[in-house]
Amino acid sequence: MGALFTIRSDGRGEKQLTHTARNVTDDQPDWSPDASLIAFTRCAPNAPCAIYTVKPDGSQLKRLSPKACLPGPPGCEDGANASFLPDGRHFVYTRATGGERHFANWDQIEHSDIVVRDVAGGNPRVLISSKPYAGDYNSPQFSPDGSKIVYVRANSPLSKPSLERALFVADAKGRGSRRITPWSLNGGDNPNWAPNGKLIVFRSHEENEGGAQSEIYVVRPDGRGLHPLTHFKRGTEVLSYSFSPDGKWITFAKTGTAGLPDVFVMRPNGKNIRPVTHSKFWDTRLGTHALTKPGTMARAKPRFKRRSCCAGAIPAASTSAF
Repeated sequence: MGALFTIRSDGRGEKQLTHTARNVTDDQPDWSPDASLIAFTRCAPNAPCAIYTVKPDGSQLKRLSPKACLPGPPGCEDGANASFLPDGRHFVYTRATGGERHFANWDQIEHSDIVVRDVAGGNPRVLISSKPYAGDYNSPQFSPDGSKIVYVRANSPLSKPSLERALFVADAKGRGSRRITPWSLNGGDNPNWAPNGKLIVFRSHEENEGGAQSEIYVVRPDGRGLHPLTHFKRGTEVLSYSFSPDGKWITFAKTGTAGLPDVFVMRPNGKNIRPVTHSKFWDTRLGTHALTKPGTMARAKPRFKRRSCCAGAIPAASTSAF
C-alpha cells in the first residue's frame, strides 16, 4: 500500500495524511497555490488510477475523477499526474482512455489527453490529445503566470523517434506545442517550473535506458539555456525534484542512506547539495507548489512493495517505499 505524508524541510514532524488498503498506492502529490489542498493519484490493482484531493491535516478526502469502472474501453478513465493551475480553482492531469495495443515489451493505451477540470471534478476541458496509440502525454504543469503548459511526450513504437521522450511547451489553450529538449536526453519525470517562470527543471534518462546515468537539468521555456545541474556518479538513482516557492532551492531525491533514495536540496545552480532525510525507506516523490507553512513538504510513502517513481522540491511532496 502507499500513503501521503507531510514533513518539514528539516526532516522532522512527519505526519500521515491518507490511509490505504493493501496494494493501493497514493502518489504524485501536488500542493494547491494557497496550500489548502493536496491533489494526488490513487492506484488500486486491476482498476484505473484516479485523482483525489485531501486537506493538509488529512481531512476531506475527495475523489475528483469520474465514477470508477472496470478496466477496458470505452468509458473508463485512468487519471494521473495532477497539478493545480495558478488560480487554485482548477487542476490539469493526464487522462488515458480507450483500448490497449500490445507491442514487444510495450503496451500502449489508445488515447492520452491533457485535461483541465475544476476542483470539484467537473467541467472537463481537453487541451491536447494524442493520435491513437501514438504515445503518452504525461506530467502537465502550468507556468506560474498561467500562460503556458509544459508536458512530457513519450512516444510509442508507432511514433518517431520510437520509444523516446522529450519536454514540450504549449500555450494555455494547448496550442503551438513545441519540443524544448532533445529526444536523446529522454527527459521527463514531472518537469517543474521555477516560481518566476524563467526555468523548468527536469530529469534526463527517465527510464535509465541502456544504463545511462540520469541527471537533473534546467531549460528555459523556449528551449534555450539547457544545461545539467548535477554530475552524479554512475549508478546513482535519481528521482523527482521541484523548486521551492521562493525559487532559492531545488528539492530532489537520489541514492542516500543504505543505498536507497533520500530527499536532498540544492541551489538552482546545482551547488550546496545537502540531505533532508536519512531514511531507511524509499523516498522519491515530492510535490511542486506552495508550502503548508515555511519549510513543510507533502510526501507519498508506498509500503510493502517498491514502486518506481519520482522526487520533488522543498515546498512539495516526496515518496517513500518499504
